[in-house]
Amino acid sequence: MSDRNEPLLVAPDWGADTLAVVDLTAPEGPEVRFTPVGSNPRAVAVSTDGTRAYVVNHDDGTLSVVDLTVPEHPVLPPVPAGNGPCAVVAGLVDDQVCVASADGKVEVFDKEGQRSGQRLSVGTGPCALAAAPGGGARRVCVIDETDATVTVVDVSQAGTPSVSAAVSVPGVTRAAAVAPGGRFAYVASQGAGTADGRVTVLDLDADGTAVGDPVPVGAKPRALAIGPAGDRLCVANYGSASVTVATVHPNSGRVDTPTAVPADAHPVAVAFAPDGEVIHVVSQTSGILTAIRADTLGHTAVELKGVPAEVVFGPDGHHSYVTDQATGQLTVVRAAPRKTACIPAGEGSKPVNVAVSPDGTWAYAADSVSENVAVLDLSDLAPLAPVPLGAAHKPWDVAIAPDLGFACATSPESSHLLVLTPVQGNKLTGNGEVTVTPVQLAPDALPYGVAVTPDSRYAVTADSGTATVSLVDPKGGTHTIDDDVVGCQQPTGAAVSRDGRTLYVADFASTPDGARGGQIAMLQRPEQGEWQREEVIDATAGQLSGPHELALSPDELRLYVANYGNGTVSVLKRDVVGDPWSHAMTVTKSPTPMKWPNGLALSPDGETLYVSNNTNGHATVEVFDVSTTPAAHRRTIKIVINPDPGRSVNAGLALSPDGHYLYAVDAEHWKPGTGALGTVYGIQLTAEGDQMETVATAPHAHTDRPSALVCRDDRTLYVVNQESPDPREACLAVITLDASRLGVESTEPRPLDKDDLPHSAAISDDGTLYVANFTSRTVTVFGSKVTPVPVGEQGASQPWDVAVTDDGAYAYVTDRTADSLRCVRLSDHQVTSLGVGTDPMGVACAPGGLRAYVANHGSDSISVIGPDDASPGTPKIVATWEHPRIIKPESVSVSADGAWLFVTTENSGELLMLDTRTGTPRFTIPAGERLTGSTPHPQSAKHLVYLADEAGATVSVVDTTTLAPLDTTTPLGFDVRQAVGVPTTN
Repeated sequence: MSDRNEPLLVAPDWGADTLAVVDLTAPEGPEVRFTPVGSNPRAVAVSTDGTRAYVVNHDDGTLSVVDLTVPEHPVLPPVPAGNGPCAVVAGLVDDQVCVASADGKVEVFDKEGQRSGQRLSVGTGPCALAAAPGGGARRVCVIDETDATVTVVDVSQAGTPSVSAAVSVPGVTRAAAVAPGGRFAYVASQGAGTADGRVTVLDLDADGTAVGDPVPVGAKPRALAIGPAGDRLCVANYGSASVTVATVHPNSGRVDTPTAVPADAHPVAVAFAPDGEVIHVVSQTSGILTAIRADTLGHTAVELKGVPAEVVFGPDGHHSYVTDQATGQLTVVRAAPRKTACIPAGEGSKPVNVAVSPDGTWAYAADSVSENVAVLDLSDLAPLAPVPLGAAHKPWDVAIAPDLGFACATSPESSHLLVLTPVQGNKLTGNGEVTVTPVQLAPDALPYGVAVTPDSRYAVTADSGTATVSLVDPKGGTHTIDDDVVGCQQPTGAAVSRDGRTLYVADFASTPDGARGGQIAMLQRPEQGEWQREEVIDATAGQLSGPHELALSPDELRLYVANYGNGTVSVLKRDVVGDPWSHAMTVTKSPTPMKWPNGLALSPDGETLYVSNNTNGHATVEVFDVSTTPAAHRRTIKIVINPDPGRSVNAGLALSPDGHYLYAVDAEHWKPGTGALGTVYGIQLTAEGDQMETVATAPHAHTDRPSALVCRDDRTLYVVNQESPDPREACLAVITLDASRLGVESTEPRPLDKDDLPHSAAISDDGTLYVANFTSRTVTVFGSKVTPVPVGEQGASQPWDVAVTDDGAYAYVTDRTADSLRCVRLSDHQVTSLGVGTDPMGVACAPGGLRAYVANHGSDSISVIGPDDASPGTPKIVATWEHPRIIKPESVSVSADGAWLFVTTENSGELLMLDTRTGTPRFTIPAGERLTGSTPHPQSAKHLVYLADEAGATVSVVDTTTLAPLDTTTPLGFDVRQAVGVPTTN
């Protein structure tokens, strides 16, 4: 006999004389096949292993045995089953099957439908059968409405069934069930008029003796179910529009005082989810399904329409299936939210925050009392080997980079960010080897929250001790590319690809005879690897003559080289990134040629080239249109007038990233004396005029002997200063411009190697600066690994949690002491503050831009952040949500589709779900003991959220599928009143 592992549902189709077999492999869109059986099929049962379905056919007095192991579902030869068979039960000892007939008989068959013993008399009107679920049932209860009796049939010995007891139960109905284990039966009795019905408990081990007094339920009980653990009783009261729910003691069978839960008119069927946490009730005349939580009895209704007759859960518990008596259709209903599992985080652990991998297969949990990050397998719901962080590093929050290049954890006590990186060339996995690198933040930073930017460039921490937000570049830091890798005699220029992985170094390479040759060296840095020399563009191939500054086009298909020796610019080209470079054209100026071109800058669109020039006592910038061949000269911009035409003015150039401002720097060697004091000049390109104005001067701007400059962003200049004879040591001046962008707001010097001669610089998109050193023939790399951004005043501010908008524009940081949300614009570190509620703790960003939610712990509210229509691209508070269920909220997270806000509250084990459109609390889900942080599954179709349970030492898994009917399937027939789930065999 073959096994089968696809979940099925079977239902008899009275109108078409078929058995409907529903394939639940795709639970929200089940497929239906129809198998012809006998005339007027009344009931169906399924074998314990799910390989056989048994259908009793009332009009032709037969039992049909259907083979479910093959797609065609063949029917074995029909078996005589008495006069008017009306009920069937399977899963008995040795796979026996019991059939009841309207002529007052029951009959027992084997698994293949062969008669197994004599027909037994059980009364005048048997109508229903009940046996213990799960297989191996030793007794069958025969319900006889005509005689108001329950007959107990012993089937413990295959082939020799016998009647062991007949018990009178007043006003008995068809509603009966046997608890797991098979000892106790629960039988509903009909009340007279509007009087309450009763449920009688029978001890089947004591020949059906009643256990205690009958339990009062509602009027006209129509259906009865026992929970999967045998600890809950649920009765649908047709006559009183209610459902009775009571606790059952499985060892004694006794029922506690029941509770009536309102349902819609005429409830006719009930079903427990496989985990027993949820009950679904359908009401016949109103077409309403009521979902009841078994523990709190909280209930939610949803309209199905039609005339529902039966409800049964699928094996995953995420969906129930309702048969419609009026239309013959099967309606799929999503189950209500509930906790589904717990993943241990380690004995004695206190997980406080969780981060889930982008594919949702594994997670990290911060264990706040150990020096580990717990690793969780989300596919198998099991713990993996934890990641040790090292002594004194107790994590608080965790985050995983979207590109899986790194993960990180904050350690407040040690003021470190722990960066977790995979083996070189790999990506993070749940069980892969990990290297942990502690990154020291400011002393007493006390970092709590952490988030990673969507482009995986930075980790952003909320530093509660120093009132800062730290931007940490895990690939940053300062190091030197050695001369044997650079391979240049006289490095004078540099350019870098946007991703920072390809570096071009200009080698001036003057020869003893004064010939102007030179070369361009290309260096490559593999992911997480060391720099390697890849290629050289020699003087012939590049038509080079003393190459100086370099510029790389935005598409990285053109490289511009300032030829200091012959007053031209060489333009190199390639068809695609990775191809060899070749000479494309030479940029010249006529009739007056350029002299000593030194600096280059290229517009963001790659069409305009700016070249520094020194002619007739003037330092100028020549502007060329390089979108044409040959390049066309467009204008001249004056930098400075040199009173001594015989001396050079070697000006470096830089263009702001937005292309609106051009800057030049001059070391002023032409001035008399040795105390050269450099100057930075600038011009707004869209304004009138052709003369640059002074922006910054030494010594206040620390531009003592500048050789080059770059724009880090639209408000920050980096100026490279060589050592001067005074002596003034070499340094990097960081100039922050004021709002005009032609004045200085502040400056800061950073030391360079005092024994070297830094010459020029380049910067990649991630802010890493590359400085070519003329003397040592090396390149110094300045990666700003930690950039603190002040967001408040120390002592008056307490940054706590952080989230980054999905467009990477802002980092939102809650400030608990200042009652503010600090909005840090990541492009220029500008900080704006929004006054939210009292003691804001958690913050989470929604998909689609600036929208975010703030948990105001002190004022029992949620602040909603959205875009400011009056100032596009900036955030503002758009709503504040208050509700009696929102009490001391601590953390928030948003579902992947943006539909739900998940809230944890102080010292609570419940997860609160809010509708993000209205802020209305819809569901409260018991999920642990002390929930502190939540992370939804990254795929919205999964409907899962993972919660750190600090008191429970676990991560709880909650299915957040919301109660809703889905599309109906193919019609099953005119009158479908019974449906049975089929267990899988694998």
